[in-house]
Amino acid sequence: MALTADQIVALALEAAHSPGKIAQAQSFLNAILAQVAQIYDLAAARGQFVFNFNPSLAAPLSAFLPRIPSNTFGSGPYVMPADYLRLSGSSGSTGAQRSYIWYLDGVPYPVIPVDLAEFDMQVQQAGLNSYVWLAASDMSTPIDDRILLQTTGNLTAGDTLVINLADPTRLLGGSLLGVSGQGIVPGTMVVSVAANTAVLSVPASLTLAGASLLFGYPPTSWVYPPPSSAQQVMLRYQRRMPNITDFSRYPWFDNDEYLIDKLTGWLCRLNDDTRADLLLGGPSHSGSPDNKLSLWLAAKDDEASHPKTVSLDRRVFGTAFDRLKTTKKVGW
Repeated sequence: MALTADQIVALALEAAHSPGKIAQAQSFLNAILAQVAQIYDLAAARGQFVFNFNPSLAAPLSAFLPRIPSNTFGSGPYVMPADYLRLSGSSGSTGAQRSYIWYLDGVPYPVIPVDLAEFDMQVQQAGLNSYVWLAASDMSTPIDDRILLQTTGNLTAGDTLVINLADPTRLLGGSLLGVSGQGIVPGTMVVSVAANTAVLSVPASLTLAGASLLFGYPPTSWVYPPPSSAQQVMLRYQRRMPNITDFSRYPWFDNDEYLIDKLTGWLCRLNDDTRADLLLGGPSHSGSPDNKLSLWLAAKDDEASHPKTVSLDRRVFGTAFDRLKTTKKVGW
């Protein structure tokens, strides 16, 4: 049976002989869940972002560092969701190579992820618009703190207002501040902030009181060649999951044994308890939570239901459409 965050905290406190350290245990549990989202590509932490290419988009934007010191003719920057971590690898063994797709008349065109250094070496000239086949992510921001604030607020489905923000400190209105969390559509930006109310660019998808929200400056994506039209894009990505603020909820990651043992280990380390060495040992440490987790990971996300395949880099192997002869290209 799944356990609530409160129950997990209570069991770990008892196991670690740490009565009274509820606040520390709650903070540790959120840190452990964040660590799991950072390390593993799990379907439970997967998001989907839909947007359109903009051939007239030009860099630089005032709050983003330009990738090159001149116009990029629609290559970017395309603002990603505020909770974006990386392209999804949780949708199958070919997931990362099929997680950035744009559509032309119902035909999907997968985009190949590349390094920023490779994007920087692409020629940018007026009229060089074509079918996009490369994309690079820039995870940096022009300020030191990408995450500006984690707080709670009340949402109403279909409404763009977030009311009763518990802590609006540091929030400023503007189209470059993103928001993510419970009931927030991926890619939502903050339009304005007044007192304890924020106006969103996209209406909320759920009605929630005390929704866990993250405000910050989102990463950007850059594509090549510059798009020739405003085609729709679908991007699957791994999310930075919102903190648990209501501990009567169930954690998004449902391996209760791992969470209890890992949290116990963190509390034992806080108490200088020698059991911390075992409980915080890595995957190769027999009996550690991470070692037991390897069994769970082998069967996660229904992966046993289909065979896995190995994919080669489509820039060198396969049939990337940019390398086909002109007579074999679609749309010319």
